Amino acid sequence: MSTEVALPAPAGLQAFADRARGYADQSRAANTRRAYASDVRAFADWCAARGEASLPASPAAVLAYLIDHVITLKVATLQRRLAAIREQHAGAGLDLDTSSAAFRDTWRGIKRAHGQPAVKKRPLMTIDLRRAVATLPDTLAGRRDRALILVGFAAALRRSELASLEVAHRDGAAWVEERPDGLVVHLARSKTDQQAEGVEIGVPYGSNMETCPVRSYRAWIQAARLKEGPAFRPIDRHGRLGTDAVTDRAVARIVQRSVEAAALAEGHSPEEASRLAAAYAGHSLRSGLATSAAANDAPGHAIQRQLRHKRFDTTSGYIRSGQLFKQNPAGMAGL
Repeated sequence: MSTEVALPAPAGLQAFADRARGYADQSRAANTRRAYASDVRAFADWCAARGEASLPASPAAVLAYLIDHVITLKVATLQRRLAAIREQHAGAGLDLDTSSAAFRDTWRGIKRAHGQPAVKKRPLMTIDLRRAVATLPDTLAGRRDRALILVGFAAALRRSELASLEVAHRDGAAWVEERPDGLVVHLARSKTDQQAEGVEIGVPYGSNMETCPVRSYRAWIQAARLKEGPAFRPIDRHGRLGTDAVTDRAVARIVQRSVEAAALAEGHSPEEASRLAAAYAGHSLRSGLATSAAANDAPGHAIQRQLRHKRFDTTSGYIRSGQLFKQNPAGMAGL
């Protein structure tokens, strides 16, 4: 969704005003812009079907739209759509007043009646990660999957960050640097670094050869003979290496496929293995590192640094999950 910028633009400054609008469009992440644009279109279509104006929209129309979708959409989605509609109006220089008591109370009631916790994918804990990578074959695809899983876990990367890694430095790209002490993942931009200040993430050697992210990454790079370009690439069924980067969805499939293979190796039925695998996704690597580290008493500030969280209360959710049975009062009550 484009953000309008109201700038005075005499003839000689028109080109700069156009560029200002372009920069304003970049003020939000690309995924957010796409989501907001979709939200605004959905609201406009709903209004058109009822003969209502969507821009400017009346607070009553916006409220009716929210009420009409409380059954089919999650409250979190409605929250985003409301934010998109508000931003569209603000960008167009229009006032959408949702501050009335009637609007606030109804919206609060919607959230209270229909709100529910987000369904989160399970973290891939270290013990489960070991089982998953143990099933990977010693093939080019197997080496890629091992390196991808272990680097993603150790660096606590989001799946989009993991998919975008490159082998060598290139301006504006995320890349992996090999150093004597391990790997350094350079992120040019991330979800919590939209200003592109850049961040470095250290990935040390693992104590176990089978699950060492550094050795696994180097083995993959050597086997694939990569010197530049995407670090993780598609491999077809004939073992041919592609030139493009894997997608973030491919990252999730690789994680799920390895978990499913581990479940099958442990004797689970194909149906049960598939169900278990569906509980994991690309984010399971990132949450798995945080939760596993917390379970092993890693300092909270160190976990926060590796995950690049701006606020510690975001990190603390992972820590609580990893320490559910650490110094638990129920375990100290003499039961």
